[in-house]
Parts: sequence; C-alpha cells; structure tokens
Amino acid sequence: MAWRAGGSYPWGTMTGLTEHILGVSGAVLLAVWVALAIVLAALFWLRNRIPDRPGWLAPRLRTGAPNGFALTTAVLALLAFAWSLAVLTYSVIHHTGIARDDPRALAFFTGHRTPWLTGLAEALTWLGSSIVLWPVVVLAGLGLWRWRRHWLPAVLPALALAGAWAGALLVKGLANRPRPPAADRLTVVHGWSYPSQHAAQALATWGMIALMMMAGRSTRARVLLAAGAALIAFVVGLTRLYLAAHWMTDVLGGWALAGVWDCLLIICYLLAPQMAAAPPGRRERAAVYRKAA
Repeated sequence: MAWRAGGSYPWGTMTGLTEHILGVSGAVLLAVWVALAIVLAALFWLRNRIPDRPGWLAPRLRTGAPNGFALTTAVLALLAFAWSLAVLTYSVIHHTGIARDDPRALAFFTGHRTPWLTGLAEALTWLGSSIVLWPVVVLAGLGLWRWRRHWLPAVLPALALAGAWAGALLVKGLANRPRPPAADRLTVVHGWSYPSQHAAQALATWGMIALMMMAGRSTRARVLLAAGAALIAFVVGLTRLYLAAHWMTDVLGGWALAGVWDCLLIICYLLAPQMAAAPPGRRERAAVYRKAA
C-alpha cells in the first residue's frame, strides 16, 4: 500500500479506488442514466400522492414553480451529466473502461456503409455544424423574443451554442486525442477528436430551443419537443461515427458536455425570477458589493 508523504493516509488505495470508479464500463454508465430516469419518473408520479411529505421535500416536487420539480430535475441531471463527462474523459485519457470499445464501434459503422447512407449522413451532420446552428439560434431568438417578450429565453439558445463550442475546444486542448484513422474518414476534419463538437453543439442548441418552447404547452407537446431535440442530437452523433470523424466516446463526451452546460444555464434561468424578486434590502446590499468589487 502506498502512503502519502507526511501523513498516514492510504493515498495509493484511494487513487486506485478513484481509477476503478472512473474506469467503468459502458453498461455501468447506462445503468446510472436508467436509474436517474426511474428516480425522476417516480418523483413526478409521487409528487401529489404523498400526504405527509417533509417540509423540505414538498417545494422540491411542486410543479409550475421555478424552484420546484423543474429545478430538482435540472440539478439531478447536472450531477449525472458531470459524472458522465468525468468518467468518459478519464476513460479516454487513460484508455480504459468504455474507451476500449471505440475501435469495435468504429469497425461496425465502417462495415455497414452504403452509398445512400453516406449521402444522408453527409447531409444530416450539418445539423450540428456552427455554420447552420448560428443562423438557427438567431432566428429562434427573434421568434422567442416576439413570443415570450423577455430577453432571457431569447438569448439562451445562443448562449447554449457558444458554451458548447467553447467547452468542446477547451476539452479538446486538454485531452489531445487523435482522430480515427484518415483511411476510414468520409469527411474533412481538423483538430483533436475528444469531445465531438458537432455532438455537443447539436444537443446544447436544439435542446435549449426545445426547452424554451415548452412554456405554456401541454405535456404531450413538451414530450414531442424534447423527443425531437434528442432525436436530432442522436442522429448528428451517429453521423459523426458513420463518417469516422470521431470515436464513440467522443460523441458521448460531447453529449455529456452539452448536458452540463445546458443544465447550468437552465438552473440560472429558473433562479433568475427568484433573484429579481429579492427583498429591496438584499438587492441594495448586492449592488453595494458589486460596486465595491
């Protein structure tokens, strides 16, 4: 057992435990997301069926309130996305866990190519490109401003895209992961591989647009909007694999990064009305602190 210098703490054991936790397989990663979905579904179903809910639990399950069930969902999703991003990044850098399945996944897609699928993939992959998404977020922002008459929902899609773009570039520079072999690629790519910028931008942008369009709509409409955004992001991710522009874990990492960023934006969005409605004394003190800073 390795011991940390200057103390008696079993540092080597904890390091090994950390490596074991982060070096999990894809099955464990999937199991975490299935468990999260089950927990959220159970909380939503039980929100009005528990007569004697604890005082701290009732506000967390209340629907229609900014700091209710929506905020609870955003926080839990943020934790799951952040954990997934950490696991995937560790797996990619140390080539352990799910990253070991990347060559097999690449071989599957390259072995099932057809001319019509190639043309379709080359067209659909643009749904995750900055060239397409920036005009989309501008038009979506104008539409949301006209509909919602508030600046925050109008700018959130652009913030989602900008954050996914910047976050992907930052992590790429830290991971320094090479792309799949050039002989397998069907598209021109530049820069490092992990995470997939197309996958991150697709989920962050289309997901945020869908979330901003859910206000005042029925449950069925909200489900359709969420499913549509998820389908676009999923298809873009598949095209990056089919075109051999990325490894499988690059796409998963891009989705995880987008989820972290979008959850942070949504949490700020949900808490903004509460901050704006703070007592005058608190707002004055905050203004004094900001001026002093």
